[in-house]
Amino acid sequence: MRAAIKQILDKKDDPTLKQAQKFVEGWVELIRVNGGVLLINEEGKLKNLPLNDWATAKFEETYGMNTDCILGNAIYIPYTVKSDWHA
Repeated sequence: MRAAIKQILDKKDDPTLKQAQKFVEGWVELIRVNGGVLLINEEGKLKNLPLNDWATAKFEETYGMNTDCILGNAIYIPYTVKSDWHA
């Protein structure tokens, strides 16, 4: 099974907490990265979810190589979208 990434490109697609929890399959953790935010499963490592290559690359672009990895589905919301998640 491969982890999925969903990119929000329009305010009308901004997920509610319930929608985000459904997509990441659990509790939502927000991580600020270059250009926006990632919404990930807070317990991805505990649940041994699959590696999310795209989200991990975005995390490493911000915080450096081999600092951490993102496991499980993730939602990326760029700052160009006027999202409630950016507050």
